[in-house]
Amino acid sequence: MRYIEHLIEPDRLLLSWQAQESKNRSRYVVGELVRKNGNITLNYFKDSKDFADARQHGFSGHPAFQIRENVDIYDDQVLEAFTRRIPPRSRSDFYRYMELRGLNPDHEISDFALLGYVGARLPDDGFELVHPFDTAKGPFEFITEIAGFRHESKVSVEDIALNSSVEFNPEPDNSFDPNAIRIELNGTKLGYVDRGRLDLFHRHLKAGHSVKGEIARKNGTPERPLIYIYTKVTPATH
Repeated sequence: MRYIEHLIEPDRLLLSWQAQESKNRSRYVVGELVRKNGNITLNYFKDSKDFADARQHGFSGHPAFQIRENVDIYDDQVLEAFTRRIPPRSRSDFYRYMELRGLNPDHEISDFALLGYVGARLPDDGFELVHPFDTAKGPFEFITEIAGFRHESKVSVEDIALNSSVEFNPEPDNSFDPNAIRIELNGTKLGYVDRGRLDLFHRHLKAGHSVKGEIARKNGTPERPLIYIYTKVTPATH
């Protein structure tokens, strides 16, 4: 496993939610956690299409921050609520937890940044945090799961070698989502970039930046294999 080389401290994290019961198990960006003056707040994107679509699929807000019509900003123990979704640093296996997510356990990282790099996903509620890298001025790296691998991949998991290079190709003719970005191995489809990171990928691809990926990790189960990509973004000026 390659370590992430450039740790970028975020000012905000996107909150995405996956509709567990929908046919396509679609993922929606429904809000953001914002850090300002040492405080962490949560606000939902109530005016966005993603939020409206998520509501149609049963989204009612994070369990600790249920959607209320007269509340726009939630500021009560937001960081604490989300850090409970990851193992405490005192656990004996925390070192391994960091390594599996491409983070050097010997490097210092804030709880807020840690949430963005690991995603803080749980197996049963569909929530994930996404580091948008808004403040990145130079190269940066992150690890992301291939979305839809189980249903979309034309390559079996056994034929995918670790460290193999992958390509990211926009798919504007995609009938389900014209913003979709296909992930390919040697020209063969593996799946897609998850929706929570589409803006991130499009921003850098359109700017002509180098966006390179390689197979970082394979796990999951035979029925639900999971493939993770180590992605490095390098601005054109570097």
